[in-house]
Amino acid sequence: MKKALLIFTVSAGVLLASCGNPSSNETVDAADAGETAEATAESVTYNVNLDESSVNWKGAKVIDGSHTGTIAITAASISTKDGAIEAGNFTLDMNSIAETNNDDEEGVAKLIGHLKSGDFFLVDSFPSASFEITEGGTDHVKGNLTIKGITKEIEIPVTMNDTESGTTMSSTFTINRNDWGVTWGNNSTNKIDFLKDNFIKDEIEFDVKLVASK
Repeated sequence: MKKALLIFTVSAGVLLASCGNPSSNETVDAADAGETAEATAESVTYNVNLDESSVNWKGAKVIDGSHTGTIAITAASISTKDGAIEAGNFTLDMNSIAETNNDDEEGVAKLIGHLKSGDFFLVDSFPSASFEITEGGTDHVKGNLTIKGITKEIEIPVTMNDTESGTTMSSTFTINRNDWGVTWGNNSTNKIDFLKDNFIKDEIEFDVKLVASK
């Protein structure tokens, strides 16, 4: 990853603060945290099925090769009003980070241990990550994305599909991991750490799907 990786990629890509309308293949802009949106009395609040919902991530190296995986959702909610998302949030268990599509068990264990360590997500100190909507909408929402205790507001595209029993919200977005301090060696002055970090792309892609019912 040229500096990239992880890929808390919650195609859920995540959140912004820019004035534009970022698409899933564009890295969202990160701004100062905003005020969390509150559901009004007129809104409909859905119960999110955690077993059917998902967050997938993708990270890549500068030259070639990439990793994909999942992160478990531990809590989530969606509130809508007049066909638009009004408020909502989801919380991720960073200890659940897993790699998919790799049969090399030893290699997977090494990667996951690396991602959970202080080199990247420092999961022992920051066991969860979250996204809270600050401004709702029909096809884009803004929200506070928190990773490693750092909160930034981003704007992400969203798609809502109503079903007989409820609704499904999905989003794919890409963040720059440096905005959340997800760097190999952090502020280390070690030249080797610097070179290793630059071998990883800065971008982490997320694909988020929330399946909910009334």
